[in-house]
Amino acid sequence: MNIKKTAIVLALVGGIGYLIYKGTQKTLEAKAFVNNLNFDIKVASCKVQNSKIVLKLNIDFINPSKMSVSFQKPNVIINYNGSELTRSKISTDMVTIKAQSTSRLSNMTFEIPLMTFSMLSIVADMLAKITEGVRLDRTKSVTDNAKNVMALLSDNVMKKLLPLLEVKLLTYIGDNPIEYSTKLV
Repeated sequence: MNIKKTAIVLALVGGIGYLIYKGTQKTLEAKAFVNNLNFDIKVASCKVQNSKIVLKLNIDFINPSKMSVSFQKPNVIINYNGSELTRSKISTDMVTIKAQSTSRLSNMTFEIPLMTFSMLSIVADMLAKITEGVRLDRTKSVTDNAKNVMALLSDNVMKKLLPLLEVKLLTYIGDNPIEYSTKLV
């Protein structure tokens, strides 16, 4: 009887040990995948439209590994000097990256409204870094200040503003966070 109990205990311990080993291997594989995943974020377009800066990004996920993976579409945040300008909408859509390939999220659209004094102040600060800038007049309406800022936002000026912006990306593969941050170019 003791031999049977011992055999059962050993089988249970061995089975549990195997499950822990397999779980650890999956975690290590996921971490290795996260460490090898590369990103390429490019501006598809940027224009001023209806008192907003409309920015479209293409985000490429580059997978050099031999492992395919799916994960939730990432949350993308656009910052300037630590101030959040806009963020992507939360999505439950899944992104799948096949082994040794690239997947693209095309034309992720972000809108930066210019009809608040605080946002106008940020954009005016950005403009001051690349041009003579614009001074906001607190005695004038937001609409009048917005007109002054938008008058300076030509296509050439917008291209110069983009490198001042930082893009942050956050998602998870299982419990492993994927965080990436870069300046736009």
